[in-house]
Amino acid sequence: MTRSSLLILGLVTALVAPAAAQEAKYRAPRTESGAPDLQGVWNFNTGVLLQRPATLGDKKTFTPDEAAAHRARMRNALESIAKLAPVEAIGLDWFDMDVHVQDLRTSLITYPANGRLPALMKGVSRMPGVDEIITLLGDLKGPPPPALSALLAAFTGGAKNSFTDFMPSERCIFAAEAPLVPQLEDNHIQIIQAYDTVVLVNDFQRRIISLSGKPAGGVKLNSGVSRGRWEGDTLVIETTNFDGKFPSFSGAGKSHNKVVTERITRTANNRLEYSATVVDPSTFQDKVEYSFPMALRDVRIHEGGCHEGNYSMRNSLSASRMADEAAAKAKAAATPAQ
Repeated sequence: MTRSSLLILGLVTALVAPAAAQEAKYRAPRTESGAPDLQGVWNFNTGVLLQRPATLGDKKTFTPDEAAAHRARMRNALESIAKLAPVEAIGLDWFDMDVHVQDLRTSLITYPANGRLPALMKGVSRMPGVDEIITLLGDLKGPPPPALSALLAAFTGGAKNSFTDFMPSERCIFAAEAPLVPQLEDNHIQIIQAYDTVVLVNDFQRRIISLSGKPAGGVKLNSGVSRGRWEGDTLVIETTNFDGKFPSFSGAGKSHNKVVTERITRTANNRLEYSATVVDPSTFQDKVEYSFPMALRDVRIHEGGCHEGNYSMRNSLSASRMADEAAAKAKAAATPAQ
């Protein structure tokens, strides 16, 4: 081979090698059974809303400054709401709100393309999420409009004659989320793997996902029945058999006909990518797709104690009985003697 040929070969190798290195994909560590190891405690706090605010139109991403301003508005609104807590002293220092993976998107939803939930089926209603209400409060320049005031009242108003007048979360009744949806704070999930099972654990719920290949059967649960499989390095979880006692997705409809497909992939030693597709023809006129990153954290999951004995319900019911008694006395005093 001539010197010129060697020179050309060297140049080609120098140019091609970096590109080849860039194309090399990350390979996740393996468990003893050879499956990708997803184990650990993962945080998915995010400053990104599920839905893109309608005021943003087609804007898909923020600048870093815009994202910081958005998070500041959210925090300010949350602090204002915390001061109005009717029973418990709530402080933001309780919450882990740190974002560990920067995400400049204006919505978690990737489909529909407008970053918003699809249209609802006729007759289906939806309760807006707390994050949406806080966003509205954070963007307000004056007093809240009547519609927003009515919406806020819906969370705490109404008769309190029985435990049945409280929302499930107020009664410490939780269904393990399928799919996962980032909340305002404290978004941690622990993944535990065995040969034929994956378990997702947070402070209040556990989801047990069988990898056995057996069908879901006829059992129906609040959280549905989850079955998993591996597609390459991605864990694919399909959940069906919801009992319809909780909303289908994002506060809309019921879950009887919901099918959820989740995908979890380890993309770096300290990073997971999570995506979900929700199909519910009884609730939405189209499917919903969304995604978010997860960051590995050196922390532990601790079991949550809901209301430390649920004293909020006892106090609320006691206050309602006192209000009833006061109203009855006032009515009696205002009634002319016969």
